[in-house]
Formats: sequence, structure tokens, C-alpha cells
Amino acid sequence: MKQHPRYHKNQIWEEARQSLITLFWASVLTVPILFAQIRGYTKLYDIGDGTVSSTYEVAQLLYFIVFSETCTYWLHRLFHHPFLFKSMHKKHHRYIIPTPFSAYAFDPLEAWAISLPVYAYSFLWPMSRHVQVLVFVCTNVWSFLIRIQLLPRLTYTLDDTREQLHTFHHKNVQLNCGQYFSTWDRFAGTYGDPMRYRRGNGGTKLSKKNRYCTCDGGLHCAFVFLGTFQEWEWPFFPS
Repeated sequence: MKQHPRYHKNQIWEEARQSLITLFWASVLTVPILFAQIRGYTKLYDIGDGTVSSTYEVAQLLYFIVFSETCTYWLHRLFHHPFLFKSMHKKHHRYIIPTPFSAYAFDPLEAWAISLPVYAYSFLWPMSRHVQVLVFVCTNVWSFLIRIQLLPRLTYTLDDTREQLHTFHHKNVQLNCGQYFSTWDRFAGTYGDPMRYRRGNGGTKLSKKNRYCTCDGGLHCAFVFLGTFQEWEWPFFPS
């Protein structure tokens, strides 16, 4: 990794420094949300207290992943709007070959915004406190793994992994904006196959309207999706 020609001199130090600054200020911005949780303004509950069915206890993780992936994808695309990219997101993309120390090397306001889906779910629908903690732990571990070049080739398709998709995103900023999966990228036209790129078979071009991952009609689709999420007849979803 350090031998790559696009690896910055003193990059790890720069990434660690920015990550520490971001963690501090993002934590400050999160205090009001935590205060609201403590005061009972959310739908957090304890496992086994009878708030939801036992089936929902398990299904809520799937529902959260759908909700979080959708929100994070479109927030990520929003930060790739030319104005927000230049003023905020470019701080993260200065590292073409990211290391695990870049996991929090964002603008503090952007990092806080990207974390909002984890909290927002519990304001809208029931969420176990244990699941929320689990989500935070897994998301943090995941953020490090996709930058450490060690993920097994077990996810998404037979020829790509999230690790490869994320590294590819740093080399081609218009592509692969998803967090865990490539579903929204494929649906919205921002998917880039890193293996095809390596073989020189294309897979990196966007249509003109999606070139800068701006908020086009696809963003409207996302809001419609979120607006109807609770109205759908999800199995075992509490009313």
C-alpha cells in the first residue's frame, strides 16, 4: 500500500489527525441526539420487554440495513455534489489509496450527517438498544475492514468485494457510493466494476446526468422509498 505512487507522504499521520478532529466535533454534535434518547423521545426498547414481537426482534436488523443503506447512499451522493464535494467531501478523497486511519478522516459535519441514519431509525420505528450498539460496533469494524485490504471474497458478487468497490471509489469518485452493498449503485447507474476496470473492459462511465453523482431524479426516488417504507406490508413490522 505504501509503495503505491499515489500514496501520500506522511499520509497515516494526516489521516489520524483528521480522524481525531472529526471524532471530537462529531461527538459534540451528537450530544443533543443522545440527550433525546435518554429523555425517551425515541422508540428504543429493551429486548424481551414486550414492546415488539419476538420475530421483529430478529427482523429489525434487516429493516435497519435497508433503511441505513438507502439513506447513506443518497447522503453520500449528496456530498458528491460539486459544491459540497469541494467544501467538505474533498477532505476525505484527497487520500486516493485509503488506509484504516482514514475511516473518520472526513469533515466533522459530514461525518455527523452520515451517522444520522443509525439514530433516525429509532426515532421512526422500534429499535432495540442492543441492536443499536451492535450496529455501531459492526459499522465501525466494517469501516476499518474495507480500508485494510484483507476482506475475504465472499460478498455481493463473485467478482467484487466491498473493499475493492471502496478503493475503486477513491480512484473514480463518481462511482460506487454504497455503504454495504452495490444495490443502489446498480439501480441508480453509479456502479463501477473494479475487475472489469482492471482488465480494461470499461464499466467506469456514467451517463451525463449522473457524471457528478448529483441529486437528480434518483434522489426523488429515494425520498419516495423512505416515505412509503412504513406503509409497506413488511412481515412482522409493528404498526
